[in-house]
Amino acid sequence: MLNHLSEEDEDLEAPASLILERPKNDRPTLLSTRDHVSIEDRTMWRWANVENMDYFFQRVYDYYQGKGIYCILLARLLNLLTLSFMIVFSTFLVGCVNYSEIPTSHSLDQVIVPQCLSKLSTTKFLYLIMFVLWWLWQAIRFVTDIPALKEMYNFYTILLNIPDASIKNLSTGLVLDRIIDIRETNPNTSEQSPIRLTEHDVASRIMRKENYLIALFNKDIFNLTIPLPYLRHRQLFTKDIQWNLSFCLLDFVFDQRGQIRKRFLKEKNKQILVAGLKRRFIFMGLLNCVLAPFIFIYLFLFFFFKYFEEYHKDPSRIGSRTYSPFAKWKFREFNELPHLFDKRINQSYEYANLYVNQFPKEKTILFARFASFIAGSFAGVLALFSLFDSEALLNFEITPNGTVLFYLGVTGTIFAVTRGMIPDEKQVFDPETTLKQVIEYTHYLPSKWKHKLHTDQVRADFCLLFDYKVGLFLQELTSVLFAPLVLCFSLPKSAEQIIDFFREFTVHVNGLGYVCSFAQFDFEKHGNPRYGVEGVLVEDEYYLSNEGKMEKSFLNFKANHPHWIPNDMAGSLYLSRLERFKNQKRQNDITKDEPSPIRLNKYGIPSNLGDSFEPSTPPFQSQQHHEEEEEEEEEESTKKNVVGLLNQFYDLNNRP
Repeated sequence: MLNHLSEEDEDLEAPASLILERPKNDRPTLLSTRDHVSIEDRTMWRWANVENMDYFFQRVYDYYQGKGIYCILLARLLNLLTLSFMIVFSTFLVGCVNYSEIPTSHSLDQVIVPQCLSKLSTTKFLYLIMFVLWWLWQAIRFVTDIPALKEMYNFYTILLNIPDASIKNLSTGLVLDRIIDIRETNPNTSEQSPIRLTEHDVASRIMRKENYLIALFNKDIFNLTIPLPYLRHRQLFTKDIQWNLSFCLLDFVFDQRGQIRKRFLKEKNKQILVAGLKRRFIFMGLLNCVLAPFIFIYLFLFFFFKYFEEYHKDPSRIGSRTYSPFAKWKFREFNELPHLFDKRINQSYEYANLYVNQFPKEKTILFARFASFIAGSFAGVLALFSLFDSEALLNFEITPNGTVLFYLGVTGTIFAVTRGMIPDEKQVFDPETTLKQVIEYTHYLPSKWKHKLHTDQVRADFCLLFDYKVGLFLQELTSVLFAPLVLCFSLPKSAEQIIDFFREFTVHVNGLGYVCSFAQFDFEKHGNPRYGVEGVLVEDEYYLSNEGKMEKSFLNFKANHPHWIPNDMAGSLYLSRLERFKNQKRQNDITKDEPSPIRLNKYGIPSNLGDSFEPSTPPFQSQQHHEEEEEEEEEESTKKNVVGLLNQFYDLNNRP
């Protein structure tokens, strides 16, 4: 199934798929008979003659993610309306209001500039034109995508028999099972290839490009440092840089069919490709300089309108945290579909916030208590005062032009923010256990963190990944200034390593094309003995994933798709080793008359992933109860994480 690169492979055209696609000269046509063909036959004809399987399965997955045609159209329509509101409202605020007349005016009509559009400055008018052109481009895409959405609607409702109302209740595995069924039962598709569609094949197609990015981040190949004094140790990765990186790299490496261009697989082309990639980085850096004002205004307006209502409703959320874009790429695993990744990471937020609060700064807490007491006292008095005299709320001025309502809002906001900075007095200080709970979901445990989870240094490292939303917003704005520097000076230094990576970590799979070897779970080439892989000789750690990323991805994929069976022998042997480890643990527990801290299901995967961090089952529970509990957990598809088991393997293979 898996063939490493050879001269023969390089000279062959990499097929988008050998599973369902037909040669163009063998495809029937509808042409003039289109009006006489039923919608069922027309939908089956399109399915039997798919040209680009990567694009097709991406559309299938996007439709699943969007919860059907009506939800997708509504979401995109509302996005267009949101963008149009931002354009109209911001133009009104910038060019149609005479702010100098507000203090002496009593109505909006008195401060509106008549025929304001014709009086806009050249710069403002240019920005307006650019925003309008962007909106028109999005509107055109919205209209032109409707026929494709209609085709996918027919595919789901007619062939798969899945109405839109049922999509939210189905897993991707069930959708794939329906696709396999219609492929095998229809003579036009079943005869094309004996190869079965599997969860791994589909995930590899959908995430063909993303798997390379996950590997590049895992191997720390991207140079994202800011090339300025005192900032060279800081990495900058924002959504703006992510978009630029995707454009410069992925559009350069992959063709329109989503296949890697074969010239990247030949070492003789290395210098030409390195020079080409450097030019793309530098060109986009210069383009970002030109578009910096436009990008800055767009980002500012977008985040302002997005978060103002949230913070206005609950001011304490101004101190809320979230994972940075860089952290999410470090946490993502090979072949893990986005909705599964989001589900896994969202489960960690509660423990992540709890962990950060485990390290209170006493001076900050003392100041917060003092400020909240003062602000709360003023707010309480002003609230009582307004109850006795409601007109004073708007008319009584505490300071010149500062009414009771104004100071009530200010003191109330200060009170809410400072109260949010005070931790719960009943909170138990146990940062190590709390961070382990976070790791159960993130699967991220760098070697330098081992045996130091309770230290302030680990907390500082974690807070760089789990940052304040306000801080990330400021990073997005400052990236407008720093992104051109990163693109022009930092990323070009990584160009040679990037080109080498695509050549050295690409394999060819029959019926699938060229894919990242890490995502193919190639244990023979990338297996790490420290994470339980046997029978491999590590000659160069360069070919191993950092922190057992491939092994963790393999186990997590198996947990999310329990019916999937690895095609290669090495993967099966790895699962067999887990089975032996499970039996050994159970035997030791029986000997010690103690329950195992890790329970594995029949696939050798933790039935409750991460059990090594949870309290052991009481000893009076019977073995039969353990087995029943394992079956229930397996049926419910409880998918947390695998890092506890992997750390056990690490310790088994690295005992002093």
